[in-house]
Amino acid sequence: MAVYMRCLGTVLIVLGIAGSFLAYQSASNDEAYFKAVRGLEKYPNNVLFQTEFKMAEPRHMLLLGASASSAPIGLVLGSICLGIGGLLRRKD
Repeated sequence: MAVYMRCLGTVLIVLGIAGSFLAYQSASNDEAYFKAVRGLEKYPNNVLFQTEFKMAEPRHMLLLGASASSAPIGLVLGSICLGIGGLLRRKD
């Protein structure tokens, strides 16, 4: 069980960091959002550009939230699993 917890902790840490990197990369390459922002800057009172922006904004904000939260969550949960694995190894 100690080996399983240590492997799980390592996997969680790696997946958290990789998930954060991929979400950041997707947020920085979100062409629909940046196109909507450029259109809204050019024509601020146009209803079509406002609607396009409101449709693209939630996805972009979720990507930013995922990039900010997946690395710390992966590190915390992975560290907990590594700690439990260390305690189980000492118990044996």
